[in-house]
Amino acid sequence: MSTAAPDRARGRLLRLRDADVHVREEGPADGPPLVLLHGFLTSAHTWRNVSPALARDHRVILVDLPGSGESPAPRGRAWSADRSADLLADLLDALDLPEAVLVGSQMGGSLAAWFAARRPERVSRLVVMAAGVLGETAANLTLYRLLATPVAGRLLARVFPRGPFEERWRAAHGPGHQHDPEALAYYHAHLRRRGHSMAVFGLGMRMSYGPGFDALAEPLRGLPVPTLLVFGEADPLVPVTTGRRFATLLPHSRLLVLPGCGDFPQEERPAEVTDAVLRFLAEDTGTRPDDGT
Repeated sequence: MSTAAPDRARGRLLRLRDADVHVREEGPADGPPLVLLHGFLTSAHTWRNVSPALARDHRVILVDLPGSGESPAPRGRAWSADRSADLLADLLDALDLPEAVLVGSQMGGSLAAWFAARRPERVSRLVVMAAGVLGETAANLTLYRLLATPVAGRLLARVFPRGPFEERWRAAHGPGHQHDPEALAYYHAHLRRRGHSMAVFGLGMRMSYGPGFDALAEPLRGLPVPTLLVFGEADPLVPVTTGRRFATLLPHSRLLVLPGCGDFPQEERPAEVTDAVLRFLAEDTGTRPDDGT
């Protein structure tokens, strides 16, 4: 496993066993490590209004998941939540991190939870936002599958019209959210450039959840990792009931429901999300239950 020379301002490409992953770091190099994982259709850009405050005292590692942002397309098509969790373990190894705080939104939140269930000793704390791994409303799997198709998917992504994209994007946010025109332009261009490779990775993750979204329920039950759950009250894709299901399974969790917020808490309510995460990180949660408390 080899890595490019680090450039904390511009980022670097980590050459891992299963994929090459682009990361960018902010904050003090000796600060407590905080790994940020984004969702489907986005990239590390989604944390632009959250990471600066987190980086004041933490070593913030912004990850472009395979096929997204500046990370190359994932190798092969047989991606799953387990394979993605193994990739995350390799990523922590490449960064020389025995453990870290994982913060994930949407698909990234599902991956963070999946990884924590498999490797709890490597997760000091966990923040899960709008993650559909335990339940979603009707998702547009047809679009996932079309975009993941080798030839047609690449073509569809390249010609996907701005109007239908904006309609879908706005519908996933809470009512009244004021969209940033530059962000809309960025994400539409990102879809056109990376839509196929994102879908190959994202569809594999999505299909791992099981038809009843029950694949992770038992592995998560009783997880001894302090966890903050953040869900939008107006999320049309991942309902608050999914957040409550997380809370039922995780004895050391707290559920924060943001009124009027949709599927993108970090985009819609960055100040509230930042404040909640900083408060959570500052809390003295004591030792883990399996340490005898």
